[in-house]
Amino acid sequence: MFTLLPNEHWDYGAMDAIRGLRAAWSRRHSRIPWHIPISGLGPCLPIRSARAAIVVALKALRLPTDAAIGVPLYCCPVVFKAIKAAGHFPRFIDVDPETYCLSAADLAAKSSELKAVIAVHMFGNVCDVPALRSAAPGKPFIEDCAQALGSRLNGRLAGSFGEIAAFSFRSGKYLSVGEGGAIYCADPDIEARLLELITALPLPSRVDESVHVATTYLRSLFRTRPLWGLIGTRLWDAYNAMVSYTSQSPLVLSQIYETDRQMTLRRLPLLGSWISKQRSNARCYSQNLSVDAGMLCSETPGAFFNRLQYPILLPTSGQCDRLVARLRENQISTARPYKDIAAITATHFGYTGDCPRAERIASRLLVIPCHHALRAADVERVWTCVNRAWAEVSVRRRGMVATSTHRGATSLQPEQHVGTMAEPHHTL
Repeated sequence: MFTLLPNEHWDYGAMDAIRGLRAAWSRRHSRIPWHIPISGLGPCLPIRSARAAIVVALKALRLPTDAAIGVPLYCCPVVFKAIKAAGHFPRFIDVDPETYCLSAADLAAKSSELKAVIAVHMFGNVCDVPALRSAAPGKPFIEDCAQALGSRLNGRLAGSFGEIAAFSFRSGKYLSVGEGGAIYCADPDIEARLLELITALPLPSRVDESVHVATTYLRSLFRTRPLWGLIGTRLWDAYNAMVSYTSQSPLVLSQIYETDRQMTLRRLPLLGSWISKQRSNARCYSQNLSVDAGMLCSETPGAFFNRLQYPILLPTSGQCDRLVARLRENQISTARPYKDIAAITATHFGYTGDCPRAERIASRLLVIPCHHALRAADVERVWTCVNRAWAEVSVRRRGMVATSTHRGATSLQPEQHVGTMAEPHHTL
């Protein structure tokens, strides 16, 4: 287990912790937040996290109480917590099977119910926000760019299409600074309201910030080799088993930790090189993975994905489970993002089952390691093991083969016999 390859890159070493403690105890006393400049957008308002940014953004829009907010079913459930914390409720929208982002068609069908829309850019892919705005004319848009820092559509950065954009610098994402987020807004009136709301938030105490630095360092240590394989995975599994959904990923409204702000400023200049490396890793996978092309998420025309994560959509949930197990045997971690999202939202947010594509995708999608810290040998090992594992788990069921006509729907059809048993075809 010494060699278990982490799926995410948690980059927070001893020197980062030392700098963080120094920042915590020498932090500014002004309540007015200093801007974080994001190249191509401009100055952004820092805040504790992207989930806190969504709460503040919804309040700045001055929507009526208990408004319906359009949001994709398939996304991180902390977005739904943020909507609820802002005094509203989520109205779930299905997703586009090509990008795993909001479906313009389903949004158009439900737009009359909505007061605002949160467009979540999944996995570093980019929503077609202009098409979404046409589908919901007159509705204010918040772009959730937590996974899309540096992604573009037709030359414009993700975050520049809506009224407000929220970014995340949390561990496991590109900058991996612990927590930290930022809000971008080009409208001066809305930005003034955002600044007022953020300035009113409490500043973390020096003790709280010191604890944050220590826990971020320890969590990152257990998410990296060799501790990830030795004990980290067991700790994460135990935590998820012991802690209820409502207690996981708590939503804390405060200003940004000073240590996170300073590390964000140090690491932002490196973003371009990291994106270039992850895009190179993604190209390698796309060229070498021996799976049906429909199982991979290709860039849409005019889009530039930052490739924060590399998703693979399996024909069935059972095959997804078996592929995960085979890769784990080969010392490769994977992730099943939001696989229980339908059950979570039905229990806590009133989901009624009207997003079938999102449900199918959630049950059958896995993410393989793609982060910029991977060596060329690691990338080759991943795609080689995926190919070998897929050859094992994609064997036909007795007398049946998996077929489908479009992504997001798979059916089983009788095998064709031509002399001997025909090889199965697995297409999506």
